[in-house]
Formats: sequence, structure tokens, C-alpha cells
Amino acid sequence: MSCSSPEVTESGIRSTVAHPTPAGAGSVLAVVVLYNRSFNDVPCASRLTQWLAAPTTASTLLSLAHCVIYDNSPVAQPLDSDKYDRIELFHDLSNGGTRAAYLYALKIARDKGYPWILFLDHDTDLPHDFFLDAERALTTAAHDTPVCAVVPHVFDGLALISPSWITSYGRVYAREDAQTAADNRVGLTAIASAAIVRTASLAAVLPIPAAFSRDYLDHWLFRELQRRGECVAVSSARVQHSLSVQLMKSMGIDRYRSILAAELAFLRSGPEYSSILHLLWHVGRTVKLMLSTRRPALAAACARAALTILRIK
Repeated sequence: MSCSSPEVTESGIRSTVAHPTPAGAGSVLAVVVLYNRSFNDVPCASRLTQWLAAPTTASTLLSLAHCVIYDNSPVAQPLDSDKYDRIELFHDLSNGGTRAAYLYALKIARDKGYPWILFLDHDTDLPHDFFLDAERALTTAAHDTPVCAVVPHVFDGLALISPSWITSYGRVYAREDAQTAADNRVGLTAIASAAIVRTASLAAVLPIPAAFSRDYLDHWLFRELQRRGECVAVSSARVQHSLSVQLMKSMGIDRYRSILAAELAFLRSGPEYSSILHLLWHVGRTVKLMLSTRRPALAAACARAALTILRIK
């Protein structure tokens, strides 16, 4: 439907917040998920620090109050905690992925009383009017349905990638006018990065299955949020994001296997799933992958996944 306690290792390294700020009704906690990149190299880093330093007013519906840097890198990336106010770092040596980062952010948001969480990957950039556009989406949403999240229009270069539709057999396609889910076979979904999710709504869909530590977490999250009868508001903000699955010519074989396994787990757990429709779509995708990448090993991995769809061992 749309509308007009975390697993963290003891070896994690955390720098505490120097100047905690009391949470307000529109306070937002941002969580930036890093891998082998410092916070200074994140495209929206300067924007986040500006927002943290900006004064807020009583009429502000959404304002950034706190930022968590969740570092999955093998070696902790540097962060000058004295330079950045209201930013904390957590280093996860186990590389728990996006799932672990979101669970950690949820704990912080609940402990400090932040009603909203902004998810960010390290390759996402945000426009200066991002929060203003999100506020407009909130105020124009249908008042008879609770809003669980606000998502922007996300582009990889010139290509629109979110919000999008996802069918019960796995086809995903983005549309500028994506506003409503037609039926159980087609649902509204979005890239999690740059999505602002209500803390209480995220807590209500726990636990997050371990199968979605990284891949298909976005699709699982938005499906489960809307299953509860809440709606996703779509803002007019235009966000830039580098989508790794767009780069199939350089995709690692193990990485692609992981994506296909998460896809199957997601689809099998959803309504109206048909293994036959999934298989037909998957065969067409395998042929297209071979023709577009000229990588037999990648196409072979995709072909072998067809046996898993049919539960053939």
C-alpha cells in the first residue's frame, strides 16, 4: 500500500556523542553504512554535517538530530569525533551488513526517542531540499492511513531506479508515477538508502530474517511495512545513488550467487508466489545476462539458480 536489539560484536569500536540533543517530534537519526570508505568520502557527508549544525524550529516536521556511522570495513575507517558534533561511529568487524546496521540504528533511535530513521549507503548523495520535500510528502499523504516511510525518487545517473514495482515472480521496474500497489501480485518497493522510516514501524516488523543481511532487505522491509496497513509516501526529492547490480559486467560470481539466494528467499516468503512464473522470468534473465555481459561463468551461476527455484538439489 502507498498513499497520495541489534546483533553487534563486542569488538566493535564506538566513539560516544559529545553533545546529545533531546529528541523532538520530528527528530531524525541518520545511519550511514560504510565499507572501505571514510565518512569524509561519502557524497552527502558535508550535507549531513550542515543539517546537524542548523537550528530547528517548532514548525519543522523533520530535522536531522543525530548521525550513526556504521562501519563494516575490515579495518576501522578514521573519524575525527572532535570535528563532528552529534556523530558517533560503530565499527563492526564481523561485517554484519546492512541488516546489522539498521538494527543498531533502531536501538539508538528507541533509546534516545528519535521517531524517524534515515537510511544511507556510502554511495548516496542528497539534495539540499531533501527534508523539505519529505515534509511536503508527509503533509499531503492521506490522513486516514499511517505513514510508515517517506521515499524519494532515486536515480543512478539518468536512470530512475526507485520507487518501483516488484512482481510476485521478481521483476522490478521503476516508474516516475509509482504511487499505489495494484494487488498482491505487484507491490510498491524502494531503495532503502535515502528512505526515512518511522522508528515504531520498523520495530513492529522485527525480526529481520538473517537471509536479508544485505540483499533484498529493501524489498522485504517495504513489503512488511505495507502489510501492516501503513503507507509509503513518495516525495519529489531527486537523489543520486550508485546501484551495484547495475554493473553486471564487473559483478563477482559469489556476490551474484548471494543476490540470487536472497531473491529466492524473499519471493518464496511473499504472497502469490509462483515457482513456474519465477522460473520463466529467470530463464529469460539468464539469456539476457549472457548476451549483455559475455561472461559464461556469471550466466552459468544464474542458470544453476534455476534448479534451486524448482527445489532440485
